[in-house]
Amino acid sequence: TLPTATDTLVALATTDTLTNKRITKRAPTVTQSATPAINTDITDVAHITGLAQAITSMSSSLSGTPVQGDMLRIDITDNGTARAITWGASFASSTATLPSTTVTSTRLDIGLVWDTVATVWRCVAVA
Repeated sequence: TLPTATDTLVALATTDTLTNKRITKRAPTVTQSATPAINTDITDVAHITGLAQAITSMSSSLSGTPVQGDMLRIDITDNGTARAITWGASFASSTATLPSTTVTSTRLDIGLVWDTVATVWRCVAVA
């Protein structure tokens, strides 16, 4: 619908307060692989399902240009066999420890926040 005279439009050069607005997360399915490809410029939640081999590097096929405060959630479900996860240099544990394996037939959720100073995705939650 077109804006009416009483609508307030959000502008690029202004500071606006948004109330009762939803920001839909970008959540593509990531092809299960030993080196899953995740582009953080177009992904907020990465779904990896039916993982059939160990992840040898979460970092090697990671792309994007994150900025301070960006958040990323990765959820992984294996194919009924626990699989090892090697994170690589783009990820670091913090108050939460990066998991080293999946949990058999259970979705594993990992919450990450971009740290500009350390230039890594810091793990802040595992469930």
